[in-house]
Amino acid sequence: MSQSSRPVLPGKCRQPVYGLCRATLLVGVALTVLPVAAIAQETKAENETVLTPIEVTASQSTGQTLAGGVTVKQDELERINSQTIKDVFKNEPAVQVGGATAIAQKVYIQGIENTKLNVQVDGTRQVDSTFHHIGTAIIDPGMLKSVNVESGVAPADAGPNALGGAMSYETKDARDLLDQGEIFGGFAKIQYNSNTGGLAEWLTLAGQHEGFEALAYVQNSNQGNYEDGAGNEVNGTADGSNNGLGKIAFTGSEGSRIEAFASHLVDEGVRPARPNFGFLSGSRLPQWLTYKDTSFGISYVDEQPTDLQAPELSLNYSKTHLDVPKLNNNTHIESVIETLNGKAANTFNIGMGNISTGFDFYHDEATGGADTAGPAGRAGRYTETTTNIGVFSQARLSLSDRWRVSFGGRGDQQWFEGIDGTDFSEFGLSGNANTEYDLTDDLMVYGGLGSSFGGLPLGESAIYNYTSIWNYDGFKPSRSHNYKAGARYSHDQWDFDGNLFYNEIDDSHSLEYGNRNTTSDLETRGFNLSATWTYGPGFVRAAYSHTDVEKDDKVPLSNDASYQGVVVGDIVNFEVAHRFDDLGLQVGTTSELALSEDAPEKNGYAKLDTYFVANLYGEWTPEMLSEAVTFRVDALNIFDRDYFARTTAGYELSNIEPYHEPGRTFLVSAKVKF
Repeated sequence: MSQSSRPVLPGKCRQPVYGLCRATLLVGVALTVLPVAAIAQETKAENETVLTPIEVTASQSTGQTLAGGVTVKQDELERINSQTIKDVFKNEPAVQVGGATAIAQKVYIQGIENTKLNVQVDGTRQVDSTFHHIGTAIIDPGMLKSVNVESGVAPADAGPNALGGAMSYETKDARDLLDQGEIFGGFAKIQYNSNTGGLAEWLTLAGQHEGFEALAYVQNSNQGNYEDGAGNEVNGTADGSNNGLGKIAFTGSEGSRIEAFASHLVDEGVRPARPNFGFLSGSRLPQWLTYKDTSFGISYVDEQPTDLQAPELSLNYSKTHLDVPKLNNNTHIESVIETLNGKAANTFNIGMGNISTGFDFYHDEATGGADTAGPAGRAGRYTETTTNIGVFSQARLSLSDRWRVSFGGRGDQQWFEGIDGTDFSEFGLSGNANTEYDLTDDLMVYGGLGSSFGGLPLGESAIYNYTSIWNYDGFKPSRSHNYKAGARYSHDQWDFDGNLFYNEIDDSHSLEYGNRNTTSDLETRGFNLSATWTYGPGFVRAAYSHTDVEKDDKVPLSNDASYQGVVVGDIVNFEVAHRFDDLGLQVGTTSELALSEDAPEKNGYAKLDTYFVANLYGEWTPEMLSEAVTFRVDALNIFDRDYFARTTAGYELSNIEPYHEPGRTFLVSAKVKF
C-alpha cells in the first residue's frame, strides 16, 4: 500500500494523547465516585430501595468486546473443530497465528505479537517470555467456551500492560454441558488424522446437584510427523500432548458463585532445538523437548447483583516449565516462570449504565539459564522478579437511545528486580475512550483511542547470562498509543463492518538480549472489512484485513522480530455454513487467501507469494441414535497446497527453512454425548 493510500491517522502524537488519557483517568475516577455517592444517598433516603436494572448494549457491557474487537463464541468454536489456537482464529484475518505446531505458535493481533497484550486464560495471567523460539499461545482449545480480543484499545479493567490490547480465553463450566435439572453428563470423542496416522481422544465428565458443580476433562494426542503439500515429511511435528482440566463450583440460591479450577498441559516430543524453525543449517538434529503449564484459580461473583453490589474476586497461579536438553554445543537450557495474579472489583449500576472499579495485582518470577556458558556469558541459574499493583475504573454508559460510551483509566505501580539485584520502581497511567452512535436504526459509527503504560517486562529466562552478561542500564517502561474508527451496518439478513486502526508502541522491549534496554518503536496500521449474509439455516461470511507493520521505520524480519510484530499484508477469509435440520446434517467450508506481499523486498529478500487454502467439513447427528452421537469429517487443505503461513518465522534467510503447513488431511471423528 502506498503512503498516500494508508489510513489517515495520527503518528507521533505522544504528549497530546498522554494528556488526554490522563484526563480520561481522572474523569473515570470521578464518574465512579460521584454517581456511587449519589446512589448511596438516594438508597439511604428510600430505605435501601433497589433501582430497576438498565440493560446496556452487548458491545458495551462488561465481558464483551468493544466494537472493532474480535469475539469467538462457543457455537463458532464447535463449528470450527479447533485442534490448535491457529484453528480458533481461522476465520478472523485481523488475528494471525504463525507456526505449524502448537509448541511454536504465536498469535499476532493487527500485526502485534500477543506478548504485548494482556492475555488471560480463565483469569490466569499468561507470561510468555521463556524462549523466543517457543510459541506464545500454547493452549489446548478443547474446552474453550469463548475468546474475546480487544484490538489496540483495551478497557482499563482488562488488566495491566495492555500495550496492543487484551485477550481473554474462557473455558466451559459443568453447566455449559448440562441442561437445567440434569445431574450428570459429558462426552467422549475420538479422532483419526489421515496425514499423521495418529489418534486423539477427549473425555469430559460433568455433574451438578443443588448448586454444586464438578467437571473433569482430559485430552490425549498421539500423532506422527505430518507431510506437507509437496509430500515431504516435516520432522519435529509429531504431537505427544496431553491436557487436563478440573473445576468445582457452588452457586447459592441468592446468586453467590464460587468456583475453583486446576489445569495441566504437557507438550513434549522430538522437536528442533529452535522449535519455530522447520530447519536451521548447522544446528543440532531434532531432540526431545518438554513444555509444561500448570494453573490454579479461584473466583467469586454475584450472579444476582444489586445496583450497588456486583462484586468480582479472583486469585490465580500459573507455572510454566521449558526444558531444552541440548541447544548449542550440548548446552542445556531451562526456564521456569511462576506468576500469581488477582483482582477485586465491583460494578455499580448508575441507571444509565455500569461503572466497574477495583484493583488488580501480579507477581511474576522467572528463573532460568544454561549449564554451559555461551559466548561472553556465564553459566548458572538466575532470577528476575516483578510486582505490579493497579487501580482502575471503567464506565460503560448509554447516554441516549442511540449513543453509548465506554471510557476509563488505571494507574499502575511496578517494582522490578534484575538478576544482578538492580531495582526499579515505576508508576504509569493508562486511559481509554470509546464511543458508539446509531446514525440510523441500521447504521452505527464507532471510534476509540487509548494510551497504555507497558511497564518493565521479564526478560527471556531460558538464556539469562548466556550470550552476554545482562545489564539494565537505561531500562525504562514502554508506552502505546492506539486508535480506531469504523462503522457497522445491519439490515435484514446483511451485516457489514469496517474499521481503520493505528497502533504505536514506543520503546517496545525485545526480551532476548543481555542489554535489557534493547527496544524498538513499533507501528501497525491498516483496516478490516467484513460482510455476512444470514439466511435461516446458514450463512456466508467474507472478511478482509490489510496490515502494515514497521519496526523502527523498517519492515521487520520474521526471524528477528520476537516479542514485536511481523509482516502480515493482505488476508481474506471466507466461510459458508448450512444446516439440514431434518437430516441432522451440517456442512460448511472455510478458506484463507493471502495475497502476495512485497514488503520483504525492502530488506533485500524475495516477496511473499500468494496462497489459497480451502477446507470442507460435514457433521451428522442422526436422530435414530437419539442425537447422542455425532460423526464428523474434516477435509483440510483440499487442494494439497504446499505453503507456509504468512506469520511463520524464518522465510527470509537461506539457512532457515520455515515450517510448511500440513498437506491434504482428513480428520474423521465420532463424539458421544451422555
